[in-house]
Amino acid sequence: MVQQKEYGNAKIRKNMGNGISIITVTYNNKEALIKTIESVSQQDYELKEFIIIDGDSSDGTKEVFEKYRSVIDISISEPDNGIYDAMNKGIKQAHNEWVIMLNAGDVFTDRHVLSNIFKKAIPPTVSFLYSDYYEVNKQGKKILKHVDRAKGVVFHQASIYRKSLHETYGYYLQTHPYIVSDLLFFLSVPDKEYLKVPTIISINDTSGISRNGTWVAEQALGMRIGFGIESIIMGTLKFIKIKILKMIELS
Repeated sequence: MVQQKEYGNAKIRKNMGNGISIITVTYNNKEALIKTIESVSQQDYELKEFIIIDGDSSDGTKEVFEKYRSVIDISISEPDNGIYDAMNKGIKQAHNEWVIMLNAGDVFTDRHVLSNIFKKAIPPTVSFLYSDYYEVNKQGKKILKHVDRAKGVVFHQASIYRKSLHETYGYYLQTHPYIVSDLLFFLSVPDKEYLKVPTIISINDTSGISRNGTWVAEQALGMRIGFGIESIIMGTLKFIKIKILKMIELS
């Protein structure tokens, strides 16, 4: 089932230089999705569109689309081939120059995030904006997490990039069960096209598939070694550290 809202103001926003398409993918995660929708609705930045790609949920997600149809510009609900297939669908629906992937449960740090980022002109040589991000731990405390492209640490919820990058580097690879296709795409973009912004973009949900277990961290570490960001020796030491921490956690 495909639901598309008539575009209204989005027709005016479409293809604007600093227009942004916010893309959320979800599956049977209604309550988390509502958090994200409400966060997007509070953004005071005008040049935005909101796209939700749902994997044909059965938990009432489609009723959420109807409730928030004044906020959602495009919603698609149909079976997909996993998270990266869903993300690619959203990108292909996007009308604006910039995109951000904000998963169900992720929220913007505050209502001014996008307006703060785009209030200054973005140099044409920059195609990738990113920031540190927050996570909320089990005690409900907000923890600041640092990222650094030079170290191969970039998260899609805290990344805003030009949609045109997909014309150069392709779309996200469908690599099930591996969940590192976004990092593979990000590290393909030259470091010189990155700009780290002081505005903290997102507060990230920690219950997603990429946060379950150590296997995704291990895959990401392998990716950084492959791109020459980590040496084999340092990578091996970090791999051992990951395994030890997991053993301690399980003990």
